Amino acid sequence: MVMKNILKSLRNIYRPPVTRKYPESETEMSERYKGLQKLDKSKCIGCGICANTCPNRAIRVVRAKVSKDSDKQRWFPEIDIGHCMFCGLCIDQCPKEALSSTGVCSKGIVKWKHEELLCTPDMLARDVPIDDEEGKE
Repeated sequence: MVMKNILKSLRNIYRPPVTRKYPESETEMSERYKGLQKLDKSKCIGCGICANTCPNRAIRVVRAKVSKDSDKQRWFPEIDIGHCMFCGLCIDQCPKEALSSTGVCSKGIVKWKHEELLCTPDMLARDVPIDDEEGKE
């Protein structure tokens, strides 16, 4: 048994590695990959169809400010990326096309704590992808 494992190890020493160094080298994604969602607050009516459609219940509809300048609040989706399987059903079912896909899949999704994976309406509405936050730290 031991010799069998040693022979197997010796045969595999000179083969190229099959694993990827994820944070250092980006994985090429398919053209069909949907990626993170983006919210257009001006189109969103707060109906909650996206939350009802989500098979993983990763979406909640919460009250949030319409813009940074005003104190007016409305209902917007909040997505837990840790539970999201990126199926795109929320995007397909949105009656006003307020949710869209960005195709972003990178270091911004990888976090140490699950609480950091909660995307608030303000985070979903901005033009800058989530991975650009790392420059702040």
